[in-house]
Amino acid sequence: MVAGILFIGMMSCSKGSTGPAGPAGPAGPDSVVYSPWIPLNFTYNAQDTAFEETLNAPSITQAILDSGVILTYVNAQDQNGSYHVIPTGALSTLNIFEDFSVGAINIVSFNDYSTLPYRYVTIPGSMKAGNSASSKKIKGYTIQELKAMPYEQVQQVLGN
Repeated sequence: MVAGILFIGMMSCSKGSTGPAGPAGPAGPDSVVYSPWIPLNFTYNAQDTAFEETLNAPSITQAILDSGVILTYVNAQDQNGSYHVIPTGALSTLNIFEDFSVGAINIVSFNDYSTLPYRYVTIPGSMKAGNSASSKKIKGYTIQELKAMPYEQVQQVLGN
């Protein structure tokens, strides 16, 4: 008898239809932010014998500097005309040096890479891990592992 009542009760219940999706909410505090591809436009500094540029980077906040991660890439074209997204730190031959501050990236190079497309990605820290930045993991990867990844792989790992 109890089984019969349960069976009738289960059969008479049904879920309603799903309503329309609501509007997307604002980005949360743990959102990964990436810049558009920015063509570099170096200026030669004869005093330093180097090419320099400062980019506006509004997603680089004090919180990002204190506990987040900044990844940077160039989109280099090879002799066949194909483009390759390369982490700036992956090729020592690029000789690109970056200094990050709130709202800005200062780039210095001994080569003129003007017009080379450049992109930065900021990842907020969401959880303190250990006492060392090298032990911090984001979605299972260390900062150094993320910095060495091709851009496409970072997109897959971070879901962007």
